[in-house]
Amino acid sequence: MSTPVFEPALWYDVTARDDNGACANAGQEFAVNPCYSNGGIVVVECGLCRQPMTLISAVLLDPQPEVS
Repeated sequence: MSTPVFEPALWYDVTARDDNGACANAGQEFAVNPCYSNGGIVVVECGLCRQPMTLISAVLLDPQPEVS
């Protein structure tokens, strides 16, 4: 499986999985929408164990959310 590639300063619909076997969320997938790509870098952390999650997929939002 390849890692999603993000363009900087855009919004995505991301799916992430917790692969930390010691966490109660282990193996679960979570939707993060919207998710901002700050400088082309996206990091999603588990809310319980605070460890980075594995990014499974990312879809560019079209249209992009309006920010004021």
